[in-house]
Amino acid sequence: MKIVKLNISGMHCSACSGTIEKNLQKIPSIKTIKINAISGRAKIAYDETQIAESKIIELITSYGFPASLDDSKALEIAYIKGLKKRLWVALPLFLVIFALHMFGVHGSLSSIVQLTLASVVQFYCGLPFYQGAKSFFKTKSADMNVLIALGTSVAYLYSLYLFVSGENGFYFEGSSAVICFVLVGEYLKSSAKKRASDELEILAKLLPAQARLVENAESKTTKWVDVDKIQKGDKCLVIGGEKIPLDGVILSGQAEVSSAHINGEELPKALTSGAEVIGGSLVLNGEIVIEASKDSNEFFVYEMLDLLELSQSQKPPIGVLADRIASVFVPSVVLLSLMSFVFWWIWSSELAFALSIAACVLVISCPCALGLAVPLAIVCASMRAKKSEILIKSPDIYEKAKQIRTIVFDKTGTLTKGEILVKDFKILSQSKDFILGLSFAMQENNPHPISKAILEFAKDSTPLKLESKTYAIGKGVQATFNAKNYFFGALDWVESKSGTNLGEIARENCVALGSEHEILALFYLQDSIKNHAKATIEALKMRGIQSVILSGDNEASVAKVAQELGVEQFFSGVNPEQKADKIAQLAQNGAVCFVGDGINDALALKGASFGISFAQATELAQEVGDVLLLKDDLWGIVEVFELANATLKNIRQNLFFAYVYNIVLIPVAAGVLYPFFGIVLQPAFAGAAMALSSLSVVSNALRISKLKLERCA
Repeated sequence: MKIVKLNISGMHCSACSGTIEKNLQKIPSIKTIKINAISGRAKIAYDETQIAESKIIELITSYGFPASLDDSKALEIAYIKGLKKRLWVALPLFLVIFALHMFGVHGSLSSIVQLTLASVVQFYCGLPFYQGAKSFFKTKSADMNVLIALGTSVAYLYSLYLFVSGENGFYFEGSSAVICFVLVGEYLKSSAKKRASDELEILAKLLPAQARLVENAESKTTKWVDVDKIQKGDKCLVIGGEKIPLDGVILSGQAEVSSAHINGEELPKALTSGAEVIGGSLVLNGEIVIEASKDSNEFFVYEMLDLLELSQSQKPPIGVLADRIASVFVPSVVLLSLMSFVFWWIWSSELAFALSIAACVLVISCPCALGLAVPLAIVCASMRAKKSEILIKSPDIYEKAKQIRTIVFDKTGTLTKGEILVKDFKILSQSKDFILGLSFAMQENNPHPISKAILEFAKDSTPLKLESKTYAIGKGVQATFNAKNYFFGALDWVESKSGTNLGEIARENCVALGSEHEILALFYLQDSIKNHAKATIEALKMRGIQSVILSGDNEASVAKVAQELGVEQFFSGVNPEQKADKIAQLAQNGAVCFVGDGINDALALKGASFGISFAQATELAQEVGDVLLLKDDLWGIVEVFELANATLKNIRQNLFFAYVYNIVLIPVAAGVLYPFFGIVLQPAFAGAAMALSSLSVVSNALRISKLKLERCA
């Protein structure tokens, strides 16, 4: 199986991308197809033993949509320039034709001028629509191009017939107006598409173009290579002021590294040998040698880019419904136009009037706005989410978020930082300086999380010089100082070694320091709660969402966190399989969202209606959540729900704008008001209304890009 990424131009909406997908799906050797009508990008998986990459490109191009492996930016810019050029030709020519028609300037010279100018507009400015429409004969799928080409051709050819016959009453202004207005709408939509795809372009440029590859580890001789040539195991040298070009592990050196523009961590970190780094991070100072932990095409930045493109090419259920309607809409409109033509020709005996009605029905019914309503909103929403360090992998959540009644949190690493701290300290014997100095010495160079907490707590003390130190796995540390034995570790173990029993005291999360005859001090530990955790749970409660904690930790620890955060329901001591069962039980009372670290909680994340996880450095590929919070801030959960609700509302508004013009104006275009009120729609006004429909959808969708999300107080 091989994957090819293509850039496709000429797609106006999802009806166009649907035409490509529908025809490619008929080819057995093509396995999966993901096409984004907004960005113009496609990702196609195929059997390279059955079909060549060049053949796929040839097929898509033959459908009327030029496909290429070339740089998407260049193609996009070229397409927009072409639209602009044709628009600036069409607009003044249309105004001249319109003026001659409106002010009643008749005669042979006027007729020749109108025919000449209208021909330029029809066959030069309208050429892209003819190129797109010709694919109908190959694909048997009608799209927007077919409606525009048919509608304008009817008006133009009938006007040409009148010109040859020496009569007046041309519709040249109608055909020219439609092409002019459509080009205006296309230019505005393409500009909006470009702004959306620019966000992806910025993301793709996070990595530097080249990397300094280490050829000889001893002499550190290097050579510059393109980043996309880096393979797993390659070693690269990065110095202060440069971006890290790869995902990997530091082999040697030390540096201060900032990843703020990738994962939102505001403060830089001092990193040394063994630390993992993300490609695109900035080395502020120092010098490090990094070994690539994966090939270049699997780097974090590219994975995130692929996920963004994938999320934009997928459709939520409401989008799938819109596409189904659009797929039957065009042939239905062509049939309606033909029926209207036949009816009015028989009823009025006027060919010109019947043709005008048929052209109006074709033009006013263009489904471009309908096809843009959902995908453009999804693209704008995903880009707005990225600004808030949120990556939405599945567009289903835009609808599912509205149904969520319960949100379930894992505790350790989700609600809490997963970093143990000393919350309380009790001295039972000896001086504070002695106890802290001895504790620091006994825990020094021990990587255990509890040791790190003790070292941080006693960092200002003066370490004592020990005579010996040994580790009792799972129990603690034994050391000798001034020929006396001391013990640091689990309270029960220290009591047994000291021959004492403290009786009824608080023992939860407690470690002790003792000698051979007594307990010297008690250290009470706590996993600190994350910033904004309580505010997040309160904000969700205001939205009618109940919070539940589901943890494998002991009951006392979970209860303590639940009480501090104001969570009424919690479950403790559950393993990963039991978590999934609990999710299923809670789902009986309504849709459930699960928030976890995405690795140990994979079953629970998949079992929920949708899952929210945290993208931690190079672990992105293992994350199974539908939403990834790139910044370790729980308030992002509130932003997810707020953005989802706003996006779903925007999609519904877009569909309203798309449908209302068709529902109201198609009957008017078909002439239902003419027998009663003498009202009939001219092709020029039909073109303007169609363009206005698309403009309404585009401008409304772009509002999501500027959406101001609620901030944590």
